Amino acid sequence: MPVAFVIGAPRSGTTLLRVMLAGHPQLFSPPEMVIAPFATMQERKARLAERFWEKGGLRRALMELDGLDVDAAKEREATFDDKTVPEVYQYLFDRLHDDAPGGDGTERILVDKCPHLVATPEALTRLATWYPDARWIWIIRHPGSVTRSVENMPMAEVMLQGYAPEARSIWHHANRNLQRFLAGVPDDRKVLVRYEELVADPRPVLERVCATLGVPFHDAVLDPYEGDRMREGPPGARAVGDPNMAGRGKIDPELATKWLTGFDPASVSPETHALARDLGYDLGALAPPPITQVTMAMNALFDTARELEARIKVPADLDAVEGRRFLLRMVSASIDLFVEEGDVEAPHFHHSEGPTRKMFADNPDADYLRAPIRLGPGRVYRVTGTVPPGTQYVGMLLYKRGGMVGNRLQDYAFVQPDGTFDVRITSDEPPASDGVWLKGDGDETAVMIRQYYTDRATQPPVTLHVERSGAAAPGPLTPQDLTKGLERARRNLTTVFERTLQGYTFASQMALNRFVALDGEQFFPTPDNSYLLCWYRFGEDQVMFVRGRLPKARYFSFTLYNAWMESLDYTRHFGPTGRVSLNHAQIQTDDQGNFELCLAHTDPGHPNWISTTGHAAGYLLARSLLPEEALPVPTIEVRYAREWRASKA
Repeated sequence: MPVAFVIGAPRSGTTLLRVMLAGHPQLFSPPEMVIAPFATMQERKARLAERFWEKGGLRRALMELDGLDVDAAKEREATFDDKTVPEVYQYLFDRLHDDAPGGDGTERILVDKCPHLVATPEALTRLATWYPDARWIWIIRHPGSVTRSVENMPMAEVMLQGYAPEARSIWHHANRNLQRFLAGVPDDRKVLVRYEELVADPRPVLERVCATLGVPFHDAVLDPYEGDRMREGPPGARAVGDPNMAGRGKIDPELATKWLTGFDPASVSPETHALARDLGYDLGALAPPPITQVTMAMNALFDTARELEARIKVPADLDAVEGRRFLLRMVSASIDLFVEEGDVEAPHFHHSEGPTRKMFADNPDADYLRAPIRLGPGRVYRVTGTVPPGTQYVGMLLYKRGGMVGNRLQDYAFVQPDGTFDVRITSDEPPASDGVWLKGDGDETAVMIRQYYTDRATQPPVTLHVERSGAAAPGPLTPQDLTKGLERARRNLTTVFERTLQGYTFASQMALNRFVALDGEQFFPTPDNSYLLCWYRFGEDQVMFVRGRLPKARYFSFTLYNAWMESLDYTRHFGPTGRVSLNHAQIQTDDQGNFELCLAHTDPGHPNWISTTGHAAGYLLARSLLPEEALPVPTIEVRYAREWRASKA
């Protein structure tokens, strides 16, 4: 009986080849009839009861051969329920004989496209027994293209159930089965078609196919979109085969390599690599796809975190555990800065520090609102907002690469009397008289708004908005963008950790129980501040007194920090239960502005108690904002708590 089977892994181009052959007048090439994998039609019926979307092919063939409408084709198909599959094939052969072109009785060849056979090797053997003279057209496609196409199929996990355990093994399972079967088929009854060659230059490929089928070449096979060819049936007929066929009007050579862009050769098994080489595809020659670069960048980030964690070697157990928490916080902060909050085309302000994200001696009395920017010719950012009445301080600062401090504006220079502001940021020469401008040098990466409070309960936050003038609508996330952001996050993580350790080494050795002036350039400072730093250390039965005079300044405070330059937990320790920070509005002084602070592990009954919250050592930082005089250096005295209490008795 004249019959040929188109076989190949799913997504290998079997539908395209089927439609091309359907244009040949001596071939009848219907959509997938799904009869070849079974011995009886009852077996097929049980299978299709679960897979309704596969029912249309045989029905469509009957509509074409017998001139039936959909309902009549359904009735005709139902008469096959008690038949064997060879009996159904015989019916088709008879109809093709009756329908021979030219009326000369020459049978048309039935071309049965059935990728299902790759999952049922026993059916291949059975068909070869039934039809020993059958022709076999094996179409193969690059494993990467098949894998990626399968992975992106809607409902692939359902539609391809039974082909292989997962999408990445479908190509190997299918072509291994076909290779083993076809090894026993004579060469004159089989032909290998490469999908890449079929879409690039179809004529020589189809000439070989026609020769194998024993029919002359016909130009109609070169245009699969000419005529119906059972691609789209009459109203009521279910679409069958590759649904993407309907969306194209011609063969697209780019389909040969389209899916390879996202394929990672390392994602498939060594067995797939070996079979691919045997079939002419060298997977090792492919460069890793962009998504693999994302994976590599993620691994590098986490590897760096593990390496840094191994360097946490501090004497106190509390500092050691807080060091791990600090590292986790910095991983999160770095990802936020450069992945989640790194869009310089559509920026917005976000809190870069807060109660659970602290670095470089954060101030509990400050909000740190950051937005990413990238300056350059013609690039302008506009920052607008409102500062509520009674606000202690608002400053606008540009940061350059590496965290270097750029130009800045104090609130009195950009906030209007009604509290509103409108500032434009550029590296171009701004107009002489056109509102308020903040000029950068061109290598700025962020704008930071700092707002200082003395009482958050009564002082509301500023409102802010930032936009880049003339920015286009943001596009979708790309692997390249994500890779770049992750690499910047990794470098930032390393920088923050290294500088934090440097600060710990310096302070613990050079500023023990004494204040030294701090050059904060390496620690992303507020340039409007002056800083005094002390590394305190005293025993469990001791207290530390800090005595001095409040300076004339916009804001002044003392804050305790752990070894990682994180302010102690001010959300848990404040008010009567013990503060970890006191500002000028909270420090009790005498009439001349003199003060005495008491650092202690437990409440000593001192009005200016600052709680160490269990830390035997750490940073004590004094910051003076916009001072009108040099910051007076406080004195320090460490005493035994019992002696101090006795002196007060």
